[in-house]
Amino acid sequence: MLNLSIIEQAIKDEMAQQIQEKKWPWMREIYTYGGQFDDGIDAIIRHFPAIWVTFDGSKTPVKTSANKTKMPITFVVLVGAESVRNEESQRHGAGADIGTFEMLHHVQQLLTGNDLSSQGLKGLEHLELGRIKTIFNTSNRGQSLSVLAQEFTTSYTITASDRVREEAAEEAWLERVNINYHFDPKDFGVFESDLVELKR
Repeated sequence: MLNLSIIEQAIKDEMAQQIQEKKWPWMREIYTYGGQFDDGIDAIIRHFPAIWVTFDGSKTPVKTSANKTKMPITFVVLVGAESVRNEESQRHGAGADIGTFEMLHHVQQLLTGNDLSSQGLKGLEHLELGRIKTIFNTSNRGQSLSVLAQEFTTSYTITASDRVREEAAEEAWLERVNINYHFDPKDFGVFESDLVELKR
């Protein structure tokens, strides 16, 4: 059964596979974003070029049946690069260095329309492109830094399986009722018993 942790890990694994297959030789590792930017740019610049994945939030769930709910969600992939040349180089790249525009293009090509079935997921709607945001576009100690964020939207279905089993068990228990009448044998001399079948 899908959950947010499984989906996030699958997105990371899909990109990490590109590194393992040497299709993205400019990357070393894919990270989960956990507020690293809050510690300042100096704490993360040593990882550049870098890619992070994080869960951004959900839209209003849509109930599709008595026990199923469609959950629309958004994940964000952040790409970061630096350049000792100039601001344009950290976005476009220069020489052997890759820029954030090119990194973003690789991520978009890989994940757009991807249902992550290659990572063993079942039931996830295809990832669709969302907005692009600029997180950083600045200079630090003579180095130009750029971080861009790409939104990806998708959805999956949550099934209330435990409640379904409980309701099914309750319905089975109420299919029929057996009623025994215990009379005083001195007055009636007999015992009566009825079996009442309940309508579904």
